[in-house]
Amino acid sequence: MNIKTPLWFARQGVHVHPYRPDDNKPYGNCTWCSPTLRGTNTPNPDYVLHDPRKCLCIANGGRCHGLHAATTNPDTIRKWHQETPDANWGAHCGRSNIVAIDLDAHGHEPPQDGVFIRGETIDPAGINDGLDVFAALCELRGRCLPWIEHNTLTVLTKSGGLQAWFRVANGYEWRGGDSVRAGFGWQADFKAGDQSVTLPGTIVPKGAYRALGDSRTIAPLPGWLRVELERLGRWVDPNPRPRYVAPPETPKDLTRYTATALERELADLASAQPGALHESVLTCSYSIGQLVGAGLISQDDAHQAITAAAAQAGVSPDERKAQSTIRDGLNAGMRSPRQIGELV
Repeated sequence: MNIKTPLWFARQGVHVHPYRPDDNKPYGNCTWCSPTLRGTNTPNPDYVLHDPRKCLCIANGGRCHGLHAATTNPDTIRKWHQETPDANWGAHCGRSNIVAIDLDAHGHEPPQDGVFIRGETIDPAGINDGLDVFAALCELRGRCLPWIEHNTLTVLTKSGGLQAWFRVANGYEWRGGDSVRAGFGWQADFKAGDQSVTLPGTIVPKGAYRALGDSRTIAPLPGWLRVELERLGRWVDPNPRPRYVAPPETPKDLTRYTATALERELADLASAQPGALHESVLTCSYSIGQLVGAGLISQDDAHQAITAAAAQAGVSPDERKAQSTIRDGLNAGMRSPRQIGELV
């Protein structure tokens, strides 16, 4: 990709980061930042557990942790381009205060239960992809397609789908979601928060990402879309009311010391606020991994307990990123077993 593209987006306040050439996936981490050995599931003995947002590699101009390295610094962008001139580029949604409607056209079979939009019934005739689903949603709400009604950046994706970008006041008040479960509907997803969108000009084996029309501005999120996304649970209240959190259940037949330590870690995770979920899952998993490494609780029981506590905090048990974070934290903690004396 021409270096002018990421530099132009950076000047618009969009935080960008490099993708591997011919792909829309970030580069791999350095040894210090890789939980597993490259290309395997084997724990990396040199890995040091840390929050990606506080990574020293990123602070020193590195590109570890993919989208977490995203920046608007032109010198850093030029440095990355010199290191990998063939790189493609993406944008960090939350840090850039942008969200995106992400409509796919994968040609997959329609949902067997006939539900294309959560809580709505639509005629399946003529519904072939995410664009059709979103058009049906707009019709239900009596609205025009927002990228036509509003002058905003719209990108044709590699699958023939579409992404429409919008500005929001605080990118971290929004949570991405996919398909009927958490997005707009079948193949109609929503990108936000700690997710990335691909810059136009990216070319991959399956196709290219091209800006549609003449608009290169990013319009504010339309009011009706904000209401729709709040209905779908994609907005996170930055000042939530205190909520009651039931004490997480812990595995049975544990020693008093193990049970006490486990309950403390799980309770902290279960009551974590939305903006700190990733760090809370990582910290809890590491601490409990130390108990596993000391032989005080099985790895399976620990993983199930952490998953249940994370679910109380609002993390879906089916979220692959969260499950990966739990495994990484457990593995790192197991390499530094807790001493029994530390439990009291």
